[in-house]
Amino acid sequence: MGQTLKRSALKAERLGQEDASRELLREHVHRALAGAADEAEFFDRLAAEGVRINKRIAPSGDVLGYKVAIVGDRNGDQEPIWFAGSTLAPDLSLPKIRKRFTHTAAEAEHPTPATPVGRSAPARARLFAAEVTEDVLVAMVSADDGTVAAHMKGVGEVLDALAQTSPGHTGTELRDAARYFERATRSHIQARDAEMQALRRAARQIVHSGPALGRGADGTAAAMVLDVLLLAAMAAARWYAARGHAQQAEASQRTAEHLRAAYSAAAQAPMAVMHANGQSLPAPLQRRHARSVLSVLPTEVARRLQDEPGWPALAASLHEAEQASRNAAALLKQAVDFRELSTAESVSDVLIWRLRRLADLPAPIAAPHQPDQRPAAAAAPTLPQPSQAPTRRR
Repeated sequence: MGQTLKRSALKAERLGQEDASRELLREHVHRALAGAADEAEFFDRLAAEGVRINKRIAPSGDVLGYKVAIVGDRNGDQEPIWFAGSTLAPDLSLPKIRKRFTHTAAEAEHPTPATPVGRSAPARARLFAAEVTEDVLVAMVSADDGTVAAHMKGVGEVLDALAQTSPGHTGTELRDAARYFERATRSHIQARDAEMQALRRAARQIVHSGPALGRGADGTAAAMVLDVLLLAAMAAARWYAARGHAQQAEASQRTAEHLRAAYSAAAQAPMAVMHANGQSLPAPLQRRHARSVLSVLPTEVARRLQDEPGWPALAASLHEAEQASRNAAALLKQAVDFRELSTAESVSDVLIWRLRRLADLPAPIAAPHQPDQRPAAAAAPTLPQPSQAPTRRR
């Protein structure tokens, strides 16, 4: 009886070790796959992760499959604990991975959209990822299940790419977010892999642009893409819940929690600058921007904006757009009409980043100190009463 219990305990311990190894290897494979252009790059990046790779080779020399192991991770017989890609996750078998590469060559021929001179490569890559993810959010409303499943896989690759290239606390939260979102994408819905190529391209640009410094233009671009990814995770949670996929919906919610923490860390510096700039605006300008908001949004939503901490930053962004010779009210309406706002925890934050992306505004810079301005607290804008400003019919 004692030997039986001992063997059972050893088996349980080994299974626990194998489960931990499987989870870690799954993360390594996903990181290597994020944005990879072809099979060779995938295996090169997987080797760079420090993972042991054993390829199954046909007599012709073709690779038929692969298995991976953690270096130094051995079983009771001192043999490596190998896992086939399909054992790690159904979509990590070599045939499934190759399907992701099918459309990559054609997609890679598309030129990268022009971006302003002066922004770093990491900032440009994040701005492109934000744009592509926003387009996906719009498409998800009317897309079929296979297309949405592919979009979610693509979002997962963007998360993996950001987790590899983001510093400190933001990177830690993104690694957790990527881990949970990978669980969310495990479903029986057949993904249309061709639909994820724009997101794969965005992930590739993020990986190859290198780490973001977390400040200046890099920090602003990081906040922008994380704001959109947070909306994507929330949209995924609703999408899965509507189809009765409770586990995937919960994993998406956990993803959103970590993305929210990552966004807060990334947005802290640029939002502080915009907040101070908004509070220092002359009162007439603040009132004019408040009227612009009331002309675009329903009154109750506009008044909710005033109560949000991000309101001064939105006013500052509207002012920056005007300073750049853009029609701030028209941009605001475009930002509002682009996608629904009812699910946003902070309407002002969503509008700030949409507006700045639409106007192609640079990273915010602290406004020069103006001693003749009233104290910030006294300069807080007051929205006009409903009878004093036009309202939009709902």
